[in-house]
Amino acid sequence: MIYLLAVPTTLFLDIVENLPGGDIYPGGWPLFAYIPFLLGGFVIISNQRLQARLQQVRWVSLAVGMAFSLIYLYLRINLQYALLYDELNGPLFCLMAWGWIPAFMGFARQNLSYTTPFLKYANEAVLPFYILHQTVLLGVGYIVFQWQVPSFLSWVIIACTSFIIIMGLYEFLVRRVNVLRFLFGLKMLPKNAPMAVSQPVQHQL
Repeated sequence: MIYLLAVPTTLFLDIVENLPGGDIYPGGWPLFAYIPFLLGGFVIISNQRLQARLQQVRWVSLAVGMAFSLIYLYLRINLQYALLYDELNGPLFCLMAWGWIPAFMGFARQNLSYTTPFLKYANEAVLPFYILHQTVLLGVGYIVFQWQVPSFLSWVIIACTSFIIIMGLYEFLVRRVNVLRFLFGLKMLPKNAPMAVSQPVQHQL
């Protein structure tokens, strides 16, 4: 039944494309098309039985995601300007998404159900990293693309420099200032609370 979420997502996609702002495509989808995924994610995370079921059908979800991805790629390559492609583009996009998302969640629940100090640190950094990444990438990229260097080297410089800047901004500003923590969606630190420092995991021999 989880794959039927593709149906309301498809219908919603058709509606929002005609709304103001429907021509804004952050990440390949119309801006408001992320609402069904937000609601679907809320339902999934709120239900332990549903999460357990996603874990059980993770291979089925992977097959669904791969199958519809192959169909989509075939149509895009061979029938990009045909009427059939125009009619199936939206539904296939949604079916791909509602195959891959449960697959990722199912495999993650199967293989990543543990924690370490590093994972706790990284988990808190996810949202600030996501918010910061595009601005930093564009700023660094604007500078680097003016240099006369090979494309691959440009990519390496942009990727490495941007990662360092983003993590520096997170570690020394966002993570330590309560106002910034609030603005970046993190829990506020109690007043006068010492900043927790992640410790390396120690293994017994």
